[in-house]
Amino acid sequence: MADVAKPKTPLWIRATLFLSLALNILVIGVVIGFLVVGGPGKRPDRDRFDFGSFYTRALSDQDRRALRRDFEDGLRGQGREHGAFITDLRSTLDAIRATPFDRDAFVAAMSDQADKRAQREEMGRQALANRIASMTDEERAAYADRIEARLSELAGRIRR
Repeated sequence: MADVAKPKTPLWIRATLFLSLALNILVIGVVIGFLVVGGPGKRPDRDRFDFGSFYTRALSDQDRRALRRDFEDGLRGQGREHGAFITDLRSTLDAIRATPFDRDAFVAAMSDQADKRAQREEMGRQALANRIASMTDEERAAYADRIEARLSELAGRIRR
């Protein structure tokens, strides 16, 4: 009997099938992720007890951008850039690697970082207070409504 060669599938069809399979897997992953997480408004509760993010997330996008800009201007005004954060972490890392380990140097580095964090938090509070003070009565009422809605949602999740 004669061997009949099976016609080879063209490359463009194989590529199309591969892309279709990849897209289907992507869609299935998105759907499963949506079901597991609970939707776009159901982010993990990692910061649900963080007052600062609770208030800032209720701001409008425009106010949140302005607040971030004001905060970063304040950091620059204090001579604190993002690179200073890395420098502080490296000094703590150096204290951890020191031989012999100097407990007091490590505690001092951590204490310095805590002081700087407290200063940043105070700057954040002042910037947020300034932002709220610049709102009209209507904007402030809408902001309070968004906070209240978030609070109700949080209270419902905690009860579960």
